[in-house]
Amino acid sequence: MSKVLMTILTAALLLTASGLTAPMDDALAALNRGQPSVTVALLRDNRDAPALSLLARAYVGQSVLVDGRPEKQRLYAASEAAARAAVAADGRAAEGYVELANALALQLQGAGVVRATRTGLEIRRLFEQALKLDPAQARAWMGLGTWHAQALGLGALVVLTTGASEDTMRMSHQKAIALAPGEIFFRLSYADSLLLLAGQDVRRATGLRQEARHLLEGALALKPQTYWQKYDQEQVRERLRGLP
Repeated sequence: MSKVLMTILTAALLLTASGLTAPMDDALAALNRGQPSVTVALLRDNRDAPALSLLARAYVGQSVLVDGRPEKQRLYAASEAAARAAVAADGRAAEGYVELANALALQLQGAGVVRATRTGLEIRRLFEQALKLDPAQARAWMGLGTWHAQALGLGALVVLTTGASEDTMRMSHQKAIALAPGEIFFRLSYADSLLLLAGQDVRRATGLRQEARHLLEGALALKPQTYWQKYDQEQVRERLRGLP
């Protein structure tokens, strides 16, 4: 699985528990335990925006645990449908826009540059809309930082077309970490963005890799609280083993 896809998948599974009702608490707890199918079963018939947003995340969680591209694609599409329903149910809630951005990004694997650029611009707009609604939405900051890094990695023409910026990439990742300093994946995601840039810029590669190593070591020092955070730390160890 590519680092880009893994970034999107894990971003979709970062969870918070603020303001949830009792049934939602149960659904969130199941997802945190690595049981997304239980979450789906609990929320499938709910039509309120918070439940639909969490349902969208649960479908992504299921996709991590299944084999086969067709089944993964079906779950990505289900996540998109739930996220769109969440936005329709409450257009003032930031979470729905974040889930929709993640679901669209997951379906871009293997897409050509033209489609990736067109859909990528929509994904950026969704993250920016989420931040307009909730400037403290850390997952949206992380997603925006990853978006800028991936656009930078597609070359000068895409950078010119989209306005991708390393400064914005760095600021967005740093904002996410500042908002949620205990979230392992935010440091991993920032490190991956730096490693992507290192692969594009030989002159700066050593320094960028050193920055990434520092972030990864910081992520490894954090204590995981959920199934997915434990999974993230395994990804951190893998990245550190791959660094020169």
